[in-house]
Amino acid sequence: MRVLVVDDHPAFRRALTSALRMVDDVEVAGEAGGGIAATEQAAALEPDVILMDLSMPDLDGIEAMKLIHKTKPDLPVVILTAHADPGVEREARDAGASGFLAKGIGLEELVVVLHEAAES
Repeated sequence: MRVLVVDDHPAFRRALTSALRMVDDVEVAGEAGGGIAATEQAAALEPDVILMDLSMPDLDGIEAMKLIHKTKPDLPVVILTAHADPGVEREARDAGASGFLAKGIGLEELVVVLHEAAES
């Protein structure tokens, strides 16, 4: 499963990609530091799933996901956010998110949700 990791905090993004690289059946296809870069990387790298932060300075995760879905409507996007509450989750899912996770989730659970999104 090829994953594009999108987060505007470089240290968190590096830690997340390092953790994902330790998982046997996960390949980090690439990284992006914002929503605009995410839309470009989604087109260039053709990942199986995108793991995307919600709050980013240039283009938030929901808007980036909407743009990605205009050209790749079947590309699953899992939102990973520090702002996890039911209203935000509903907004993300209504906009097309395949999964919604709170930052701080364990790696094993994160990988399960990524697999579920990629296989749906």
